[in-house]
Amino acid sequence: MGKNDSGSTEGSLFETTRKEVLTALESGERKDFIIMVVPSHDKENKPLPDQNMWAEAAAEVLADIYGGATAFKALSGIFKTDEGKILRDEPILLESYADREDVLEEENLGSLLRFAIRMGREARQDTVAVVINDFMHFISTKSL
Repeated sequence: MGKNDSGSTEGSLFETTRKEVLTALESGERKDFIIMVVPSHDKENKPLPDQNMWAEAAAEVLADIYGGATAFKALSGIFKTDEGKILRDEPILLESYADREDVLEEENLGSLLRFAIRMGREARQDTVAVVINDFMHFISTKSL
């Protein structure tokens, strides 16, 4: 490894990176944050045997439309239904950062929503949660 003084390779890399980070922060440019929630249980509180398959499929969709995704296995979650029933879950959360124009692009949004509806129906959910920035959207999987 190089020295930490400003003349070293490591110091030059640090200074270049520091300037890039500051420039990005000062520009005001922002990315939109998308989270897709893959449940571990169905609406009857029965474990889903194919949760990992859904998480992989969700990652592929997010990578296709936004360029990538990172998955996190949550320790636990809890949801209270409109009827007052408590459902416990161990969801997998997939997150992507995307440019606003990619989030607003109709084909991308359609792909995201179609996947959420399909996953919800096949995984026996009433709704699927998708977070965009600071708003959680509950995507209904029930036919109108």
